[in-house]
Amino acid sequence: MKTQVTVKDMVKLLEEIAPPQLADDWDNIGLMLGRSDRPVRRLLLALDMTEETVKQAVEYKADMLLTHHPAIFHKLGRITDAGWQQELLLQLAEKGVAVYSAHTNLDCVAQGVNDSLVKRLHIADDDVLDTNTGLGRIGGVEPCGLSEFAAFVKAALRADYVVVGDAGRTVKRVAVCGGAGADLAELALAKGADTLVTGDVKYHTAQQAVFSGLNIIDAGHQATEWPVLEDLADRLSLRFAEKNWNVVLKVAQETLLLRHV
Repeated sequence: MKTQVTVKDMVKLLEEIAPPQLADDWDNIGLMLGRSDRPVRRLLLALDMTEETVKQAVEYKADMLLTHHPAIFHKLGRITDAGWQQELLLQLAEKGVAVYSAHTNLDCVAQGVNDSLVKRLHIADDDVLDTNTGLGRIGGVEPCGLSEFAAFVKAALRADYVVVGDAGRTVKRVAVCGGAGADLAELALAKGADTLVTGDVKYHTAQQAVFSGLNIIDAGHQATEWPVLEDLADRLSLRFAEKNWNVVLKVAQETLLLRHV
């Protein structure tokens, strides 16, 4: 007979996978909404709490929504229907849907955001890029030109587009950081990378990196983080089976916020 699971049980499991102590001090992670004793039979995974993913959670009859980006980041002085974020929280509360967020702790943990990137981009013999924070990964790829590798990145991450900064170097040793990791460019260079794959790269940051000898591939914030959802879903499904938990899950379909038109 399958074991019934509560929000509290699910939180415990999620904290085993992405320990909260790994999160940055400025971050807001953990259970954002919901009663700990409520049952969880259906779980929806998403990068963000948006109108799109909340609608899917309601239609899926999810008991819990797991997001990567914090559903509540800045302190809320009130929860009304005056703002889009508050409105979505109200909708979820009214439907009894709990919300849990794992952000920077999922970024840096083993088998988290960056290890998913490593796997999708076929990076071998990888190691942690920033050993102080656990962020980023660095390793080797089959040598190729930047244009060829950028096309591979775009396809592998199902990105709408990639933006490339060409430092004139053959791609051999690649650093990655899901989301916004351009501030790791100097460290990537110091560790022997010729190319950095990340998202949200600003112009002057790219200029400094490229003129210092580092190729840049900006594949977008969402595209560099989506892979972890599929991998996390697989891991959770295995854990549910091992524990004989009566929980099913799915990954939400999310539209790219920023697209080429």
